[in-house]
Amino acid sequence: MNKYINLLLQIQDLEIARRESLVLHADQNHSKVREQMGESIHELVATLPADVAEIHERIRTHYDLCVVPMLKETCAGCFMRLPVGIVGKVKNDHQWVSCPTCNRFLYHDYLLEHPTDDHLRYKGVARFSSLDLMFPKIKAKDKDGAITEIARQTVATGFVEDEQAFVDGLLEREEIVSTAVGSGLAFPHARGVRACGLTLAVGASSGGIDFGEGEKVHLMFVSAVPLQTSMFYIELVSKLARYFSRPEGIQRMLECGNAEEMWKILVKIGK
Repeated sequence: MNKYINLLLQIQDLEIARRESLVLHADQNHSKVREQMGESIHELVATLPADVAEIHERIRTHYDLCVVPMLKETCAGCFMRLPVGIVGKVKNDHQWVSCPTCNRFLYHDYLLEHPTDDHLRYKGVARFSSLDLMFPKIKAKDKDGAITEIARQTVATGFVEDEQAFVDGLLEREEIVSTAVGSGLAFPHARGVRACGLTLAVGASSGGIDFGEGEKVHLMFVSAVPLQTSMFYIELVSKLARYFSRPEGIQRMLECGNAEEMWKILVKIGK
């Protein structure tokens, strides 16, 4: 998913959560939580480019949802048919696109057009990642090398700003306790880094990566977790672990020959 659409969706989720809190928990005990949500929203909006932030501010004064999917070449916000050029840009996913009628930001929701079985639909996975963050053939064989390799490639995509801070944060987290969880999975992550919202990169190694103490990892889910988006991270990891703890889930990823094949798998489990 485009890095700014990724960030806008996270801002929207926080705004929805804050509104729900006002309805469900109007008491004073939850006011502090809502205040923190408001601060997080403000901080995330401040990281948007000026032109995107200006459009976002304009939209939110008119609509509850600023970001909507494109459904069958139609804006799901105003239900107007989109020009062919706009449809192509939304599907291309390399730049942010807004509806020419209502100005809402658009994204392509693969699952809405190609539904899967209910048990394969895990909300909140693919929208934190991108085709550009799929790495099917990790070269490094040791933990530090693999983490550094994926981190550098993630920074190169523009989703994370400071390469050294990201690498250091990931390695420092591993020193506390390994993020390998068995079954060939590991979840390295760095909190408090500057990124376009919660960002997930996926690296695969058929030969396995040595995580120490006899632990071989075949799939690494490397995340940048800005403090404002911490509330999403536990849910994200839980859903990834549930799906990929099954041997067939890992095997499908390891059989992928390119990033596109990996991305299709993540999208199908990531609405």
